[in-house]
Amino acid sequence: MAEHLTRLELDEWLSGLDTTGRAERHVAACPACGMLAERMRQARETSLAQPRAKAVLARLEEQRARSARPRWSWGVPLVAALAVGLALIVYVPRGADDGVRLKGNVALRLVSAQGAPVQGARPGEQVTLAVGTGPYRNVLVLAVDEAGAVEPLWPGEGGTSGTVEPGAEVKLSPPLEVTPGSVALHAFFSDAPLDGAHAREALTSSVAEARAKGQGALDAPTPGDVGKAQARTLLRVVP
Repeated sequence: MAEHLTRLELDEWLSGLDTTGRAERHVAACPACGMLAERMRQARETSLAQPRAKAVLARLEEQRARSARPRWSWGVPLVAALAVGLALIVYVPRGADDGVRLKGNVALRLVSAQGAPVQGARPGEQVTLAVGTGPYRNVLVLAVDEAGAVEPLWPGEGGTSGTVEPGAEVKLSPPLEVTPGSVALHAFFSDAPLDGAHAREALTSSVAEARAKGQGALDAPTPGDVGKAQARTLLRVVP
């Protein structure tokens, strides 16, 4: 395995500025970089959805439109890079490499029985949900399949959230058996219990909006108005 990608290289890849394909190939083959890239992507989505980020980008666009210097061209790549930079500056803590989790961050990932990160699996294999709880003790995890169906994943009954130990990474039990078809996993965190029906309704609406835009059900974003924090990951299931 080649040397891990830097945050800047991952940053450029996530913003669509890497035209060589090198970063994409590396992320696909390196679980550590893949997991870090997913955390950075989640942080970017979260930060760019905040009013402060929208206001900053609006001001940048206004300044660009009013610029009287035709020899300068801002262009889409620069705006995208600024957006990613804003996301990292505001929300991504430095030093949060694999194995080191800063208190206050939430995370969602899948691990094998040996504790290794899992991004792809085959039907019949078992995986375990692991959440970085941050300061929250209530967690609810929902799954969206390729057909757009939303189902509770943890707790199994899905009526309300389950309780976890705050300030640590917690492996949720029991382990899950992988079934055919890839799924997107959405985790919601809160100080108080979360209503499962409300979360499913919000995520179902997010799936419908994604499809209306021509996107797949697995691309639907995690609703930001459910709980105090959210995390998302994808399990690719191969035949």
